[in-house]
Amino acid sequence: MHIKQVIIEGFKSYKDQTIAEPFSNKINTVVGANGSGKSNFFHAVRFVLNDIFSGLRAGDRQKLLHEGAGHAVLSAYVEIVFDNSDNRFPVDREEVRLRRTIGLKKDEYYLDKKHITKTEVVNLLETAGFSRANPYYVVQQGKIMAMTTMKDHERLDLLKEIGGTKVYEERREESLKVMKETEGRRKRIEEVVAQLEERLAELDEEREELAKYRQVDKERRSLEYTIYDKDLHETRTNLDKLESERQQEAEEAARVHNEMQEAHTRLKRLDKDLKQLTTHQASLKRKWEEVGEEKAEAIKTYVKVDLDVKDQEDLAETDAKTQAQCQKDLKGLSKQIESKQAELEKAQVELQHQQKTEAAVQKRIGEAERRIQSLHGKQGKKWTSKKERDDSLNAEVQQLQETLSKQQDYTQTLQTEVAQLSSACMDKSQEIGNQQAAIKQRKDNLTRCDREQNELHERRNSLQNEKKELWSQEDSVRRQTDELRGELLQKERRLENAIARDINRGLQAVKQVTRTHNIQGVHGVLLELLSCKSNLHTAVEVTGGNQLFHIVVDNDTVATKIVEVLTRDKMGRATFLPLNRINPSDVNYPEHHGSDAVPMLKLLKFSSKFAPAMKQVFGRTMVCKDVDVANKVAHRDNLDGVTMEGTQVSKKGVFKGGFHDLSRSRLDLMKAIKELHEQVEKANDGAEKREAQAMQVENDLNAILTEMQRLEPKQHYLKEGIAQLESDLASLTQQESSLRKQLEQKETRLQTVEANIQELKQSVQEHQAELHTELHNHLSAVERQELADLTPRLKQLQEEVVRVGGQRMEEEARVTELQDVLNTNLLKRCHELTHRLEQADVEADRQRLESRRKEAQAAEAAVKELSERERRLEGELEEATKQVRDLKEEADNLKDTETSEAQHVQDEQKALETLMSKRSALQGKRTELERKIKDLGSLPSEAFEKWRDHSLQELHKLLQKANSQLKKFSHVNKKALDQYTNFTEQREELARRQTENGRGEDKIKQLIQTLDMRKDEAIERTFKQVAKNFREIFQELAPGGRGELVMQKRLRPDPQDEPEAEEEEEAGPSDRPDAMERYAGVKVKVSFGSGETMAMKQLSGGQKTLVALALIFAIQRCDPAPFYLFDEIDAALDPQYRTTVAKMLAKQANDPRNPAQFIITTFHPQIIHETDKVYGVSHQNRISRIEVVTKEDALDFLQSEENRQKTNE
Repeated sequence: MHIKQVIIEGFKSYKDQTIAEPFSNKINTVVGANGSGKSNFFHAVRFVLNDIFSGLRAGDRQKLLHEGAGHAVLSAYVEIVFDNSDNRFPVDREEVRLRRTIGLKKDEYYLDKKHITKTEVVNLLETAGFSRANPYYVVQQGKIMAMTTMKDHERLDLLKEIGGTKVYEERREESLKVMKETEGRRKRIEEVVAQLEERLAELDEEREELAKYRQVDKERRSLEYTIYDKDLHETRTNLDKLESERQQEAEEAARVHNEMQEAHTRLKRLDKDLKQLTTHQASLKRKWEEVGEEKAEAIKTYVKVDLDVKDQEDLAETDAKTQAQCQKDLKGLSKQIESKQAELEKAQVELQHQQKTEAAVQKRIGEAERRIQSLHGKQGKKWTSKKERDDSLNAEVQQLQETLSKQQDYTQTLQTEVAQLSSACMDKSQEIGNQQAAIKQRKDNLTRCDREQNELHERRNSLQNEKKELWSQEDSVRRQTDELRGELLQKERRLENAIARDINRGLQAVKQVTRTHNIQGVHGVLLELLSCKSNLHTAVEVTGGNQLFHIVVDNDTVATKIVEVLTRDKMGRATFLPLNRINPSDVNYPEHHGSDAVPMLKLLKFSSKFAPAMKQVFGRTMVCKDVDVANKVAHRDNLDGVTMEGTQVSKKGVFKGGFHDLSRSRLDLMKAIKELHEQVEKANDGAEKREAQAMQVENDLNAILTEMQRLEPKQHYLKEGIAQLESDLASLTQQESSLRKQLEQKETRLQTVEANIQELKQSVQEHQAELHTELHNHLSAVERQELADLTPRLKQLQEEVVRVGGQRMEEEARVTELQDVLNTNLLKRCHELTHRLEQADVEADRQRLESRRKEAQAAEAAVKELSERERRLEGELEEATKQVRDLKEEADNLKDTETSEAQHVQDEQKALETLMSKRSALQGKRTELERKIKDLGSLPSEAFEKWRDHSLQELHKLLQKANSQLKKFSHVNKKALDQYTNFTEQREELARRQTENGRGEDKIKQLIQTLDMRKDEAIERTFKQVAKNFREIFQELAPGGRGELVMQKRLRPDPQDEPEAEEEEEAGPSDRPDAMERYAGVKVKVSFGSGETMAMKQLSGGQKTLVALALIFAIQRCDPAPFYLFDEIDAALDPQYRTTVAKMLAKQANDPRNPAQFIITTFHPQIIHETDKVYGVSHQNRISRIEVVTKEDALDFLQSEENRQKTNE
């Protein structure tokens, strides 16, 4: 083992952390200027290893701290790193770090960063070979100087210290002190024995009278014993009786408490049911009112629809009557029209016949007139020549042809107009057919639209009812959700009030931090993660306590994050249970209790993920049947026991119990909160579902309304279109009639023109035929006859034409009249009737009536359904009201029961207290009687049976008599016999102790002799070893020289002086510790070369230093250490001896059997040449630093220091 490294910070001149490079396990030399901090370096090592810096005051500690410019150093430490490859330290590590830290108020040791005490440090160093009896592994300059000036007896003391004789001296001092105390006790015993002898002589005279007194007193004590025993028996009997009564009262109290608890549980359940029923009652009342309102609306709707049905029925009846009347009128009118049309056709035929007859007559009249004119012209004209006649005829023919040409042109115009009119009539007829088809199509479309409108109306009503129902359900669910949320908020507030304010603040802060920073891995408080039966809530709560509000997290990283935020924002405090850090040990639960004691973990329900946290809190607790079982579990099985009522028995002996308010159960509140959360979520889901359904129905309803709105303008358009088409049809019909009239007129005119054309053609032919005939100026007989015949015939024809014209005019008037009747009356009336018949659409009215009846039926059904719902809700409301009333009565009864039970419990408690008071009084009486019996002392055997059959009255009389007899012995020393016996026993005990003291004194003297002998042996053994080592080492250090250590013995005292010596010893052997010493001192004799032997006073300074070093090395060889610290041990040596010292150190460092490490400071080069590693200490700004330097740099530094000193000298 050796020092591997030294780390210093804040110690003396080493302000900054100074880490020395690893030391060599052989010779290490430290060089530096005076005042640079070399000695402070050695002080730092001694600060850790030596106890010279123990018991420091605040001022002493301040001196060890660095003092300089800059901020003040408040603490310092020195740490030494040891190479422990040889396991010299009993630590299973190859490197051991020992640190000592000091401040103004602290002084602490650390071993491998673990705090240890100073005693443990001392024991550790002694185990490694650093003996407190041989502190010469650290040698400073002053120690060598002290060695050179030591006196002989001081060297002897040094050998004693090295040989460990201090132990013997301490034990010898203790033995002498014990001897002195023993002598004092012996003298006190002798004095007490003398006093006892005198007192025993006095007591011997009082014994006879005392014997009589004792006989009477014995009888008295027997009587008292019997009386006390009877009272004690009676008291015990009463106690047993009281215990039985107390047990019964306790059982009755437990029964009443259970009944009260059951009543409280039932009352709590009833409160919950009552709250639910009240809510249900309010909901039913609200629904009943809503149904009433809906019913009123439905009745209004039904009344309105019923009125519409009646109106529609009236309209349908009116339309039916109108249709029937119109049909009847149309039927009669049709017959009239047919009759009139037949008459018109007949009249038209007759008119045509009359026209034809008139035309024929007119034609015949024209022929006759033309013939008569021709004959008259022939008869009356007087043409002079044929040419004149022909010219005249040609002129007439030309005029006739011009007229004929005009008539032919007009005929063509009339034919064109007739053709146009015929075409126009055909077109109008086609238009009328198309218009009628369009009207029919539009009526069909209107019927279809009406049917679709009715269907949409029915669907709209159905969807509106469905929407109302969904809204009602949603509103009910929303109200229920609000009520549940209010109850949930109330429960959460009650839970918050049941938790300590700081715990609640911390939990709220953790929830906020988790939500704000989105921290995953937080599962909630322990209370939220478990569940159990209701009868276990009290046991679980009292077991968990505030641990129920510890927050379970996945790992300590999550907890650290939350704690950092809580600390930074000053939000509160919380306790966490990281699942990765909790590893509770498994518990072997006892099975011999059976079902009387069950592990609490087996009664809890929780996720296996949280098992470590549950084991941590509830793992060592068992739920017990009663307190007795809990006591057994705690004392025998080393587990905690808890009863269902919450009474705890800890394995440490702590007993907790008492009343537990079930109304403030946190587990009940958490269970209720969980259930309310589930109900709220379920209600929200139901409300959202109904809202979605209502939205869907609303969308469907909007689509239907949109479709109805789309159909309304279409119906209006169709109705307007039908009216317009009917108006156009009437106009077309009127136009057709007008065209047909015009056509008839044109045809009649065409016929007249065509007849005129025929007449003109015939006149032209006649004139042309007459052109080439002979000119006759007179008529022939035939012609005259013909003229004579034509005149009456013309008159006849004229009369006939007048007659035929009159008939024609009559027929024309009749035809006109019939046409007027048909067109302006019958046909118009027929058209009006047809229009009214069309307007009186019975089928449409039937469909509309059917639709209205369906609406009325739906409204009536809705009214009936709402009435039924109202009746049902009213019944349910009455039933709920009855149940609420019954529950209130039951709750009141339970409250009365609970109050009476509580009063009963109080009465039972008072009874128990009374019984306990009586029990305490009886127990006190029993204790007093037992004490009195005990105070009676030993009794004769007949005392237990002699007075057993006597009554208490007789015993008290006998006792009174005995007391009267005892009064006669009032002057007697009642304690004489006891005192005599006591004093005798004391005398014998003192004699025994006197004998033991004599034996003890002999043993102490023997022990002192043994200690003196062992001390002398240790001194001789140590002296021989040190003397031998001193001779060998001195020869090595001073070749050719010789050194010896001589033990000086104390001279024996003169026999004549023995009495004086004895007097001195009697005065106090501890005052003369050297009275038995055999040795007086150790003398040093040395010789250098061939010179004479000299004492220390005769040596020079360098020789004294060499002798001191030889003695130190000799002591070190007696008890080798693993390393040595030398502070300028060669300062006073002569140069030749510095070399021998350096070589001897090198030899010791390289010794294969017992190598040692040396750390040396020097100002001379001899040790530098033998060293393995050199360190230079520098000092700047009052701060020291240490670093490795080369031998050459070290030698140069020493040379420069030597030159500087010479210059200064």
